[in-house]
Amino acid sequence: MVRRLGLALLVSFLLLSAYPAGAEVADGKRPDAPESIRVVMDNNYPPYVFLGGDGRVQGLLVDQWRLWEGKTGIRVEIMAMDWNDALAGMREGRFDVIDTIFKTEERQGWLDFTEPYARLEVPVFFNKEISGITDIESLRGFAVAAKKGDAVVELLQRHDIDNLVLFTGYEEIVRAAMEHKVNVFAVDKPPALYFLYKYGIQDRFRESEPLYVGEFHRAVGKGNAALLKAVEAGFARISATEFKAIERRWYGASISSLIPYRLILPALALLLLLILVLIGWNQMLKRAVARRTDDLRLSEERYRLLFNVGSDALLVVDADTHQLINVNEAAVELYGYSREELLTLRNTDLFADPKDSGRQAVSSSGRLHIPLRYHRKKDGTVFPVEISCSFFELNGQHLRLAAMRDISERMRTEQELRESRRFLSELIENSGNLIFVKDHDGRYTMVNRKWESTTGLLRENAIGRTDHELFAAADAEQFRRHDLEVMESGQVIEQEEYLEDAKGRRTFWSIKFPLFDGEGRISGICGMVADLTERRQAEEERERLREQLAQGRKMESVGRLAGGIAHDFNDMIGMILGHVEQALLSNIKPDDQLHENLREIETAARRSADLTRQLLAFARRQTVMPKVLDINDAVAGMLKMLDRLIGENIEVLWRPGANIWPVWIDPSQIDQIVANLCTNSRDAIAEAGRIVIATENVGLSNSFCTGHEGCTAGEFVLLSVADNGCGMDEDVIDMLFEPFYTTKEMGRGSGLGLSTVYGIVRQNNGFIKVDSKVGKGTTIRVYLPRYVEAGDRREGLKTVGGYSTGHATVLLVEDEPAILGMAREMLEKIGCTVLTATTPVEAINRVAEYGGTINLLVTDVIMPEMNGWELSRKLQAIQPGLKLLFTSGYPADVIARHDALAEAVHFIHKPFTFDDLAAKVHEALEI
Repeated sequence: MVRRLGLALLVSFLLLSAYPAGAEVADGKRPDAPESIRVVMDNNYPPYVFLGGDGRVQGLLVDQWRLWEGKTGIRVEIMAMDWNDALAGMREGRFDVIDTIFKTEERQGWLDFTEPYARLEVPVFFNKEISGITDIESLRGFAVAAKKGDAVVELLQRHDIDNLVLFTGYEEIVRAAMEHKVNVFAVDKPPALYFLYKYGIQDRFRESEPLYVGEFHRAVGKGNAALLKAVEAGFARISATEFKAIERRWYGASISSLIPYRLILPALALLLLLILVLIGWNQMLKRAVARRTDDLRLSEERYRLLFNVGSDALLVVDADTHQLINVNEAAVELYGYSREELLTLRNTDLFADPKDSGRQAVSSSGRLHIPLRYHRKKDGTVFPVEISCSFFELNGQHLRLAAMRDISERMRTEQELRESRRFLSELIENSGNLIFVKDHDGRYTMVNRKWESTTGLLRENAIGRTDHELFAAADAEQFRRHDLEVMESGQVIEQEEYLEDAKGRRTFWSIKFPLFDGEGRISGICGMVADLTERRQAEEERERLREQLAQGRKMESVGRLAGGIAHDFNDMIGMILGHVEQALLSNIKPDDQLHENLREIETAARRSADLTRQLLAFARRQTVMPKVLDINDAVAGMLKMLDRLIGENIEVLWRPGANIWPVWIDPSQIDQIVANLCTNSRDAIAEAGRIVIATENVGLSNSFCTGHEGCTAGEFVLLSVADNGCGMDEDVIDMLFEPFYTTKEMGRGSGLGLSTVYGIVRQNNGFIKVDSKVGKGTTIRVYLPRYVEAGDRREGLKTVGGYSTGHATVLLVEDEPAILGMAREMLEKIGCTVLTATTPVEAINRVAEYGGTINLLVTDVIMPEMNGWELSRKLQAIQPGLKLLFTSGYPADVIARHDALAEAVHFIHKPFTFDDLAAKVHEALEI
């Protein structure tokens, strides 16, 4: 009973009195009034309207409408329902009047409203453990509960407070607050307090200043002026006494109304009897009064001491006149007035804003706590105060004891805390790491912007949900397992975590630590997560490039080795071949055993020369003469040779592409590539099989080139050789282009075939891709860059001459005596007159001394004193028509460093045969 009375008094205090009734109108039904109307209102707004235990609609407004029904003679059908349904039904025309509605700009577009009949505050209620909530801006970062359809929802959204948790009823919101599911909610004050007291949790929550003060209206459909007038006229007929009777029914009657007045006279008689008895005690009481007077004097002294010793400013105020009756020393110090000056003032004179005076009027019973008001000191300084009031009556005078506390320092501290909180919130929100908070059950309560962008989930869809509701089962299980480890250990744990999403598998470095409640129990976890995916990919790419660099350096080392030995090795092979040819050209009969031995020597020497060329090709250091080439023509010219090379049991298919782009390459290198690849495919086929050679034009993107060594984006001509042989595993493919690496039996290969192909392709700025599976065959694709005309590529010097080989005079310059003698014999055999020199200086002297014309200079490129190119320049100054033929055993890069091939077209590489030299001399003299 006491609890119900307390609720009634509390609600009575919060609800302002109804607006004064309008002018009375004559009783009776208007001629144009409807027979009946349908009224709809919120079904859960106690004590205005709510559903009773029996399911019937009841409340203060229901009784008012029933009284209206009697006054107007119009039958009223009252319906109470969920507020959103009520609004929707009113919009659809299913109801005539809607009650318990706030006026908003949007609703004014389709409703006409009566004058307001009640004012209601709409504050923010928040858990007392939370600080810093003072206005609508301070709600940022909090999940705020509200009722669907309430005008406060529109207000919050208009201020960009979008982290809203919407419920269908006020009681549902308070129950959620009781169960710690929400900590902040913005609702109308009367039902909020009603349910807070109902569930006994009123002490767990505080309230802010009102976000706004709403007004209850009744409304009809837009343009229905007649019905609106009838509604207002009906309520104008209800007297103030009738309204108060209804309010008293729902708020409760005052205690004084319960006194049984019929017993007053007997009580007075008894009182007179008691007075007569007391007269006899009068003498005894006088003595007692004297003693009590001394006690009261002492008590008064104690009161004064207690009144002045407190740190809060204490004001005793007449509740009716607002006059200050008494003040303590702390009040004098706080306001800067003397005690006498203060006692001439009213409490409203201390207000900084005169408008506050109206808001100070409260009931003469109960207690009042005002968390914030602004007062003014004598010197004009405005400062904030917190006020606690209690009311009492003394000698028939209604007094109020107000304790004023200056909260300037506290507000400054709270402001600093808010700014610190805002800074921390911005720091978290704009962090480059994913930051989140989960409760003990794994439900997300906070995520930052980076978490949203990384997961692709919006925070409003994540808050209140678990990992199992948001991510794949395996990922969610991993996250939950790690969360439980943190909560069970109570320690910070760092570990890797993974997430599968549309971009693939992502890697994260997660730091999680437990969160504790006020009692020291673990209430959840906080996580800070760094995305390692790009870093890991970069590390893998760096490792891949490191391996490629190591491979390239290894290839470069082999190339330097090959180039280093090429010159001397070629000179020795050249001498062997030259002398063998000289011997074979002598009078040795073919059936002579010596002839056969010489042929074997010649064969071995040529194989050695081929081996040297293959090493140089692998190292990309052989001397080449590139030109614009159609690969289709080059491959087509090799088909007959390939048939003999491959054998009859293997079918060779040629599939040329249409309109193949030209390439810039030495034709002999195409021959080497095709021959080596086809030979390799032949050896991979055990018995009968097939080799397919094909060409096509391809355009390569940057994404394709990722992971392919040597690949760059652009246009390429693709030459592919595919077989249906035994195939290779990954280990073999990794070693495929290593020099001297072979899987063939002893004697069946040198291991330089594919390394030669690799060197040629890399030398021509191409790359190779190998696809093979054991038992499925192999396809090797060679990508050569498309040739685009960029100017005049010189293929040779165009000179004029008509010398026959037999009448030419040749100057032979060679620093190796053995090579010099052998080359001289070869030149003389083809009919040339030969002048020789072993050094460049000797050659210049011979030309200067020689009286006739010298037609051709045959010189080594690399020699002491000066190189062959410099020598040719000096000799052409003496003999302007001198033709040039260079020889060298060095690789092409060494020759190029000496400018020997800058303009020279005619070049013969050591070792050379008699036929090679004769052809080159004839070519040089005839051009």
